[in-house]
Amino acid sequence: MNAVLLVTPDDALRTRILAGLDDYSVFVAQGDADAFKTLRLIDIDLVIRDTVALPRTLGAFAARVQEITSGAVVIAIGPLEDDEDPADFRLAAGFQRRELDGVLRHAGDKLRLVRELATLRAGPTAEPQAAPAGADEGWDSAALGRVLKEFTRAFAAGFDLPRALEMFLDAIGELVRPTRIALLLPDPDEREYRVATHRGLAPQIVESVRLSASAGLARWLAAQARPARIHDLTDQEIVRELKLLQGVLAVPLLAYGELVAILVVGQPVFGSTYGRRDTETLFDLAAHLATAIRDITLHHQLTREKEFTERILDHMSSGVITIGRDQRVGTLNRRAEEILGLAARDVIGQDLRVLPSPLGDMLYDSLRSGRTMTRTELQLALRGLWLEISTYPVRGDEPLPLGAVLVLEDLTAQKELLAQKRQAEQTQLLTRVVARIADEIKNPLVSINTFIELIGERYDDPDFRKHFSSVVRRDVRRLVDVFEKLAGLVTEGELNFTTVDVHTIVEDVVTAIELSDEGLGKPLQVEVAREPAPQPVRGDVTQLRRAISYLIWYLTHNSPPEQARISISVARHAESDGSESVWVLIGSRTASVTPDKLQRVFDPVEMVQESLIDVGPAVSQRLVEAVGGHLRLRHGRNELAFLLSLPPAAV
Repeated sequence: MNAVLLVTPDDALRTRILAGLDDYSVFVAQGDADAFKTLRLIDIDLVIRDTVALPRTLGAFAARVQEITSGAVVIAIGPLEDDEDPADFRLAAGFQRRELDGVLRHAGDKLRLVRELATLRAGPTAEPQAAPAGADEGWDSAALGRVLKEFTRAFAAGFDLPRALEMFLDAIGELVRPTRIALLLPDPDEREYRVATHRGLAPQIVESVRLSASAGLARWLAAQARPARIHDLTDQEIVRELKLLQGVLAVPLLAYGELVAILVVGQPVFGSTYGRRDTETLFDLAAHLATAIRDITLHHQLTREKEFTERILDHMSSGVITIGRDQRVGTLNRRAEEILGLAARDVIGQDLRVLPSPLGDMLYDSLRSGRTMTRTELQLALRGLWLEISTYPVRGDEPLPLGAVLVLEDLTAQKELLAQKRQAEQTQLLTRVVARIADEIKNPLVSINTFIELIGERYDDPDFRKHFSSVVRRDVRRLVDVFEKLAGLVTEGELNFTTVDVHTIVEDVVTAIELSDEGLGKPLQVEVAREPAPQPVRGDVTQLRRAISYLIWYLTHNSPPEQARISISVARHAESDGSESVWVLIGSRTASVTPDKLQRVFDPVEMVQESLIDVGPAVSQRLVEAVGGHLRLRHGRNELAFLLSLPPAAV
């Protein structure tokens, strides 16, 4: 079953039914009169009629259908009027898709049974014989010349496929003088063949006929690869498809073993069939046109893919530049034009040296070496542009690359934004540091200024001089400590390396802290565990003392007011790489620091917001690293500790 006639003026119903008739050639009629015209023109297998929107004269309509086309199956859509239903099958007005599929399946079964029964009643038939034809006559030289000239013009149509097909049909019409002729091409999905151009076919046939690519006439031509004459065919379904196109001869257009088109030729104007010479000539000409159709189709496909690729490149947010083996620019998309300030018409086809340096060099290196470079930042001399560059070769089957591609991103705006942000952060940091310095030195300067103002009046008072000396000495030491920490953030100063025992440095620091009278307003207990053997290291004694003292004051500052307990241990430790180092562990079980603060303890930008004492670990880290050591933080369940790892001195 191939041809279906749908009779309904209802657009919504027509759309619903057509959705289930994808595999059929569907002819549409608005009413009964149009339906009868189509039935007289085309051999219809199945008629679907709407009895809701049309007058309910289904009995007369079905009788008229059988009179014009005997054996056609009628399906009615709508309610049943009388007890006797003139339709073969019926669907409710609100049918579902599965119900329509079921009725179509039953209708196909009925058609097949009716045709088989008709064949059995007709009795055995002889093998189909070709219609008698007269002897093949030679071609008239003048007529053949005109045909060949017309056929040559078809090949001269270039890549204009419709024009080439029209000229080909004109040539065929001059050659064999058929009453009708049609050329069918596959749809984009290659699931069915439809009439692309024709001579003499009714508009209904041109618009509605569809031949399945996997069955019927198209499958037979693809498998047999030879012309199909209606008198030689035994499959009635194929015969019906050929008759549906009002043809008696179908010629395959084959290119590289594929069926690219179907030529259907109707009865000749004179005679009943085509002779052997006519058929062979049509087959030879069709083979040449098939190659042309395939090449034109391939050309248009490549053109569409090229246009699609160009549209993608035009809408990309990244710039794209390509070169070929000839080292000439092949592609410069719109974004690359905007970034580099170049016009594609002035660059494409030119040598890669037309590109700003070093873009051409990077493309050449990727082309010659086959190396890939990803996300490399560089600044061009051209307007100071900051770009992120990626290059990679385009490879084919050959060892050498076919070309190279460069993808670029404009980072200039991002760099400027980062510079502005960095400047703002530096200004903010400077503000914080100045504010912290002012806060740290305000109290010492106030006390010093007060005593300076009173010293002229009370200089002879011994108690005043003693108190003045102790307070000023303490406050001056605090000021010196502030500026030493600030200096340690930016520079290590001049280093004087000597070999010294770490135990000596630790003892000096502990003694200085115990003798110091500045304190932090809380009792401080320092315990030192040492090995009997000395632990010599090579470093700057002054810097190491400062580093250790800053860590002790940091742990003390973060201990409770009741008491601060600090423990210091010195030992030699074997590293994983086989070397040795001297470890100085400074810990406290009373110090407590929040986890978020511990994560930034070595970041002076963050810690300067707290106090200059909190900057101590960051300064200590710089001082220790300056002498070749390392400083790490250890945070256990009940202890907070700093680990200094120092390189031992050669003995």
